[in-house]
Amino acid sequence: MTGKMTAYAERLSALLRERGMAPARAEELVAELTAYAAEAGSPLEEEFGPAGELADQLTRREGADAVDGPGDGPDTWVWTADALQEVELLARFGGQGWEAERLDRLGRFVCRRDRQTPLRWSYRRETTGGRHREQLTARLATEGWELFGTWGPFVYFKRPEAAVTGPAAQLSAPPAPPRRRVYFAPWILVTLAAAVAVAVATVLLAGSGAGLTDGASLAGALVGLTAGGLLGAWAWRSAARRHTG
Repeated sequence: MTGKMTAYAERLSALLRERGMAPARAEELVAELTAYAAEAGSPLEEEFGPAGELADQLTRREGADAVDGPGDGPDTWVWTADALQEVELLARFGGQGWEAERLDRLGRFVCRRDRQTPLRWSYRRETTGGRHREQLTARLATEGWELFGTWGPFVYFKRPEAAVTGPAAQLSAPPAPPRRRVYFAPWILVTLAAAVAVAVATVLLAGSGAGLTDGASLAGALVGLTAGGLLGAWAWRSAARRHTG
């Protein structure tokens, strides 16, 4: 843990205790957040914002009285997925009682689940923007759907299943929180790695002069690389739209 991360963690722990959180629970939360930031490779403040604001959010969410005993308060979990999988995963995790509260600045789903009375949640993703987004949000609100985040062309809505099924939406024995936080299809990772490899090779060849002896050759290679990237992005977005709903 770096010195900067340690200072943030110590400051956050102190703020949580000042706001009435039990010391054991404060240390547990700080350890979870620190481990997550280390896994993501991001500084704590960049990941979660100012320590004071985060302390306010955490204490409001759990309540000073709810954190004194083990097993009380909500579970929290942050995860991300590629656009082709996230609709299916939202449905799966919503059925396990996870409520997506928001999307963070990196587009990840910030979720919570009540440990005492977990409820099932339903989700839907739409593709829209601008004025149409406001109209869609207003129309879906009449059906109980609440907007909780936007990311690029995608708009995300949630609705408690209790609004449709009543008491049947409550879970009696929800599964343990998932250990996994990242859900990307292998072919996406392979494609990204290949694109990086091609870009690096192009730069190296340009520097050595091998195979790219003039500006026209280099320009042609870069145009081809750009076109391939745009084609891949178009295919990804087309496939994502087919999975929207």
